[in-house]
This record gives sequence, structure tokens and C-alpha cells, in this order.
Amino acid sequence: MIDSIIAALASAGITAAPSSEADPSRADTVPGLVVLVDPVVNSNLWPLNLPADAPATNGVYNLAGQSSIEVDGYRLGRVDTYVLSLRSPTFDPLRTMSTELIERVAAQNGSEAWEITDAATDYEYDQRQYRAHFELQATSLAMAAPALPAAFVHPVQADATPNGLGTMNVRQTVTEHIAVVLVAEQAQIETQRRAITSALLGLENPADAVAPLEYAGGQRVAVSGSHVYWRELYRYDRLIRS
Repeated sequence: MIDSIIAALASAGITAAPSSEADPSRADTVPGLVVLVDPVVNSNLWPLNLPADAPATNGVYNLAGQSSIEVDGYRLGRVDTYVLSLRSPTFDPLRTMSTELIERVAAQNGSEAWEITDAATDYEYDQRQYRAHFELQATSLAMAAPALPAAFVHPVQADATPNGLGTMNVRQTVTEHIAVVLVAEQAQIETQRRAITSALLGLENPADAVAPLEYAGGQRVAVSGSHVYWRELYRYDRLIRS
């Protein structure tokens, strides 16, 4: 049934994969950071340290931490935290750069979600430079080819009825519960939930099931940047016998 669910989701335009294949190590958010910040500093952006010949107006970033977005024990997303420092000998250009960065972060969308989670300004007396510091967080999907809307699929629970034969033989109905973890932009979450319902409700798999998929409930499990992780639960019945 898992394969049938993934195929149905793909037909509905949702990038779907088994949760067991999720791998947060695939993500590389540095290119996304460079795309956001390079235009702000006229491509004068460096990791960790400035070169000796760097212009006075520049940017420096470093990766400060990483964490995972976990659902039912599966790490489906990763949050990278960067510290970015913008520098300028005078204050007005720094203010312009800061405003442009804020606008660019607010305007971006896609499979990576960026947000500014902290900010501060100061003056570096030794270098005689004004500085603006930003904490940036990037949320990425743990998929080989991430694209929104996305869904991760995995089994979560199985319930069985008592033996229906009452003899030395056994026949039971097993109700399997399947989680479909939808990842979408906040503005699209309800639309994509309805798309999943249309794709999955009543789905049958005669090779595995004796009853079609039914909806069993759902809840939000995480929000990071503009991305919402919403866990939908579906169930179906299958028959086991000795």
C-alpha cells in the first residue's frame, strides 16, 4: 500500500517518498545563502574569515548549528543556523544592505525556507567599521530531489481484531495506519491537504488490502520558516490467516 500511496501522491503533483529514505545529510544550504546575500554585498561574501585584500564593505558568514525536524522517529527536515555579519565603514550603506537582506529573505520561496531569527548592530573600533549581525535559519527537506509540496510516507500502527474462526485456525483483520507527512508553504497547506484527500481517500490495493483507505485524522507537527509539516493519518484493513 505504501507504494500505491506514493504513486497516487505523485500523480496529484506532490513530491512523495518513503520516510525510511529520508536523509538530512543530503542538504547543502550554503548555495542558497550565497544566492540571498551575494547581491547585497556586491559578491563580497566570504565564509569564516575575510581575505587580506577584502573591500571595506563586505559580508562574512559561518554555520553556527544544525538540528533536525523529526516525525515518528524519522528525520524529515534539517534546520541550519548561520551567523552573518555585514560590514561597512559608514552607517548608511550598512542600513541599506540590511534592509535589502530583510526584503530578499521575505521574498524567497522554494524547497528551502529561510528566515531571520535574530539581529543586532554594533561598531568595531579597531577596524573602524559598522556591523550588522543576523542569525539566519534555513530549513531543507531530507529528499534526494526536494520540491514543494512534498510528502513523506510511513506506517505508524497496526491493530488487529480477535480470531474470527474460533478453532485451531486463525483469521484476523488488521487495521494498518499510515502517516503522510505533508510539507508545504503556509499559504498552501490547506489546498495541499485537500489534494491529498482527493488522491488517497478510497484508494484500493487488492494485493494488500480488503478495504480502501480511510481518513483517520491529522495535526500540525512542525513549523519552520514558511514551511509547515502536517501529519495526516490514513488507515486500511488487510486480512491475515494461518
